[in-house]
Amino acid sequence: MRKQILKIGLFSFLIMLTVVSCNMPDNNTDPNVLYTLAASTIQAENNRIASLTPPTPTATATNTPTVTPTFTVTPTPTIAPTATLIVHPAGAAEVLILFYNDVANDAQDDPYYQWESPLNVPSIEFEQQVRVLSELGYQSIGISQLVKVLLEGGELPEKPVMFTFDSTKRGQFVNAYPILKKYGMVGNLMLDGTQVDTKNCLSSEQIREMMDSGWEIGGTGQEIGKTKASLQEKFDVDILAYSYPGGIPDGEGKMYASVSNNLYRAAFGKQHFTKQTMNTLFYLGRYEITKGLPYNDFLSYLPWKDGNISDETLNWTQPKATLAAPVAETQGAPDTEAIGEVTAVP
Repeated sequence: MRKQILKIGLFSFLIMLTVVSCNMPDNNTDPNVLYTLAASTIQAENNRIASLTPPTPTATATNTPTVTPTFTVTPTPTIAPTATLIVHPAGAAEVLILFYNDVANDAQDDPYYQWESPLNVPSIEFEQQVRVLSELGYQSIGISQLVKVLLEGGELPEKPVMFTFDSTKRGQFVNAYPILKKYGMVGNLMLDGTQVDTKNCLSSEQIREMMDSGWEIGGTGQEIGKTKASLQEKFDVDILAYSYPGGIPDGEGKMYASVSNNLYRAAFGKQHFTKQTMNTLFYLGRYEITKGLPYNDFLSYLPWKDGNISDETLNWTQPKATLAAPVAETQGAPDTEAIGEVTAVP
């Protein structure tokens, strides 16, 4: 760069000499005029050269590209429909209460299982009944909800159903518990406190697991007061309700008096009605469900039948039993009436 400037300066000086020599005035010219002439000539040449020198480039700012943020679309969570709740004044409410003795298929489910007993409801029948109720919009409730509504008033689902199991046998944990859980429902165990944690019966751990998922417990059995105390001590909950063994109290009213004296708040019978009131608080109506109950009979128990039941549920069939009652050895033909067969659900 310095060499270029020197060259330009030398070139300008030579031009100036040429111009001055070509226009040299005579000896009589004023020196000041010569100086002014030379200076103006040099300035004009410098201006010309400057016009030929390319300008110093101005730095151009490089724009940093703007990064457009990428948004990850988060799916909107599916919100379960909120139950329609009905406010009931104290004293009455319509509630369907179902009464099961045991949900068992064989001796593996329940060592006390007897194939000929109608009290052992097969799990496939039980699931069909639960599916029907679920598809028609029934929602399960617990003992505490019913007792509170009858005594104080409160809210219940539009179609409330209670599942009660009057047994301390294992079938409730093995079969009823997972089936109800599958359809978002809960049950109520009516336990004999003297049988919990005994051989082939429900253990405290199994019962607590069911309670943790929403199940509630009540008492049953002959030891009315002892059962209540035992269950409250084991599970640290207030035992509000009692179920008469088999759903039937004694005719003299002694069981009723004992239930009341032991501070139960309600008791379950097995009369067929759904209008639960203060007048029936110690004999709440229930429908006993037994093995082989025809589908139409089950439907007849339901106070609310509006809604749609899927074809899959309607066609829910039960395989025929492979076990038969032993046939006594006789000289004649076997007694065909002794051969048992589980009745299929229509």
